[in-house]
Amino acid sequence: MKGVVFLNKKSKGIFEHIFYDSNDGKAFLILSLCLSVIGMICNVVPYVSVYFISKLFLTSVGETKEAIIFWIIIAGAAIFLNLIFSFLGGLGCHKIAFKTLYTYRIKLMEHLGKLSIGFFSKNTSGSIQKIMDENIEKLEGIIAHMMPDLIGSSIVLLLLFLGIGYLNIIMAVTVLVSVVIAFFFQYMIFGSEKAKGRYASYMKASTNITSSFSEYVKGMAEVKLFGKSGGMLKSLENYLDESLQWEIINYKRSAFFMSMYKSVVLSLLTFVVPVGGLLIITDPTSHTVLSVIMTLIIAPALYEPLLTCVDYATQINLTKAGLFQIETIINEAAFVIKDSSDEIKGNNVVFDHVSFSYESEADPLRKMALNHVSFVCKEKEMTALVGESGSGKSTIGQLILRFWDVDEGSIRIGGRDIRSIKTKDLMEKIAFVFQDTHIFSDTVKNNISMNKNATDEETIEAAKKARCHEFIMNLPNGYNTIIGSGNIKLSGGEAQRISIARTFLKDSKIVILDEALAYTDAENENLIQEAIKNLVEDKTVLVIAHRLRSIMDADKIIVLNEGKIIEEGTHRDLLEKNGAYKSLWDLQHEAESWEIKARGGEL
Repeated sequence: MKGVVFLNKKSKGIFEHIFYDSNDGKAFLILSLCLSVIGMICNVVPYVSVYFISKLFLTSVGETKEAIIFWIIIAGAAIFLNLIFSFLGGLGCHKIAFKTLYTYRIKLMEHLGKLSIGFFSKNTSGSIQKIMDENIEKLEGIIAHMMPDLIGSSIVLLLLFLGIGYLNIIMAVTVLVSVVIAFFFQYMIFGSEKAKGRYASYMKASTNITSSFSEYVKGMAEVKLFGKSGGMLKSLENYLDESLQWEIINYKRSAFFMSMYKSVVLSLLTFVVPVGGLLIITDPTSHTVLSVIMTLIIAPALYEPLLTCVDYATQINLTKAGLFQIETIINEAAFVIKDSSDEIKGNNVVFDHVSFSYESEADPLRKMALNHVSFVCKEKEMTALVGESGSGKSTIGQLILRFWDVDEGSIRIGGRDIRSIKTKDLMEKIAFVFQDTHIFSDTVKNNISMNKNATDEETIEAAKKARCHEFIMNLPNGYNTIIGSGNIKLSGGEAQRISIARTFLKDSKIVILDEALAYTDAENENLIQEAIKNLVEDKTVLVIAHRLRSIMDADKIIVLNEGKIIEEGTHRDLLEKNGAYKSLWDLQHEAESWEIKARGGEL
């Protein structure tokens, strides 16, 4: 399936990432880079001043005082202009850098919202968070620092080389040979394919560390309770070992070349001095002496920009590895909305020979979660799905929301394939009460309204229908009480009623209830059942149920087993068939009897 992506499958270069989708900022970025580069070029002017001052001293022709003062002023002005241009250029580059970070984060978040839930089952929140934070932020360093420094350093190096060449071509060649040798070692360290592979391996290990640590912290209760600490720590140790091995291998492979590189760069004077000495011996003119002296002055100045290139080469390779991870997410196929002229007529939900698997077709052990499932969930009726764990009940509910796309067959709402319905329109049409209700760290009101435009009266009315108004009013600040992680905690039943209140406020025509009574006690169960009874009036209702007693009044009950429909009918019809449903009913009835007896014994 082809998805909608905003980056090509072919990996983009650094500059393509920077300039992507930033038409408004391209001109400003170029201007800022130019200002930064001009500022760095100003650093060359003092060397020009030194050259002319030295020439004046060596030639001693006429009055030199005024000329020396002139070149001193020129050097001072260049230093001042360097400060001004560097500041303005740096300010502009930082502004573009932060804008780029913002754009990338928004693009990435928007694309994540278009991906299937299957993607998030393969990628942990920790790994995605690392990509969102560290890898994207590396772009800021490139735009704000590396680009102006690299461009400026390159131009400065070129001007200095040209300056040496103007003075003496032999000295220029001597310095150039030294630099070429140095950059050969640099390439061996940072530019080879093996080096790039090492960086990619390092980024993968680093992401695994972050992800594993995040999961370790989030699941700390289960880790302690089930004694999984050793296993989790072992996993962390393995990832840390991978990272350490990369560091060791990289050091072993690069240490020799790095030492040679530094030796070459630091010994530029060693190359220059003997060659310069020979030149002075063979041609002891003032021009030759001046050219050798200036080369000795300029050569050390090459050291800083050369090392800047080396340092940034490392960071650029790491950044490219990080950006590749971003591309991997962005190039993940998003759901495609198929064109359709069919009108949505009514709210019937139809499964037409639907097959689906969480595994890929290439998996030899591929198991079908649903296998040619067909049924109709009629408008203004309640259809219930029952079956053992793993039978496919929850999968059906999630496929209606298009968390995944079906492998075969189709799902239609009002006669229209859901793959041709815009995601926004589909979400508006369906309300879903999840088994595990997520409570956000926010006020009760916002948790019910989900920050939509809802009046206090509408929110309260929804809460009353969901049978949660009373316990809300007993909270410290009522509807303005902050609940969720790190704040006031709700019981499972209370959280479920908050979820139902959301559904009342949304007022969708199709309602899906996924194990809505899963975590409730006897008191909450009655309240939730009352709330659900109010909720499903005149709606298309699909109930994914574990407790069979809660769906006795359903218009149709569908029994699933290993992804297939094995029975279908009303509660009474299925009991009379004396099949799978009857067995499930008898088992639950017996379990509930034992529970009642146990409670009586305790009393």
